[in-house]
Amino acid sequence: MLLDRLVRLILPRQDRFFVLLESLADGIVKGAAVFAELGTASGVAQFESIAGRLKPLETDADKICHEIYAELDTSFVTPIDREDVAHLTKALDDVIDGMEHAGAFAALYRFETLTEPMRQLIRITVKAVDELAKGAHHIRHFTNPDSIREATIAVHTLENEADVVYRKAIAALFSDGIDARELVRQKDMLFTLEDGIDRCEDAMDVIRSVIVKNG
Repeated sequence: MLLDRLVRLILPRQDRFFVLLESLADGIVKGAAVFAELGTASGVAQFESIAGRLKPLETDADKICHEIYAELDTSFVTPIDREDVAHLTKALDDVIDGMEHAGAFAALYRFETLTEPMRQLIRITVKAVDELAKGAHHIRHFTNPDSIREATIAVHTLENEADVVYRKAIAALFSDGIDARELVRQKDMLFTLEDGIDRCEDAMDVIRSVIVKNG
């Protein structure tokens, strides 16, 4: 570990990894802007349109991930441990994958409109993505762990808020006596949205871990 740090100090910094990770984070924010439209969508056609616009953004993120992995394969020295770069890349990619997955579910299940708890989870996700992107842009400042403190706290707080919304919504589903098919449809959508917020928290935890480890 000490030798790795000495090598990084001697050789030029390889900012390309940071630029690519930041580009990936920016792509997630773009995805979240489209994802947010699920909360106000009305009618199957609108949900299909949103899902259709989320897919190419998810594909763009995959391309950045492949570029990062290619850089890892050809770089002798990386600014932070190469396994950390790979872990960060996967964690960030999981976030936009989750949003695309939720959009696809909304279209496949042919929702006419989402429930209020679902809309709340969407709003929470968009906020969490914004904080996550802030944290991702501080990865290049890994010598200053305090730089991500506010973003870390914010994402964890939002995830806790989402847990409350999700659990109340699930409890209501099983007490309202709704049709079994509708129950499954809503439960699956709620789970997918809640899982997306968990992915934001997981990615933020990876950012924090990497900064603490390499700082």
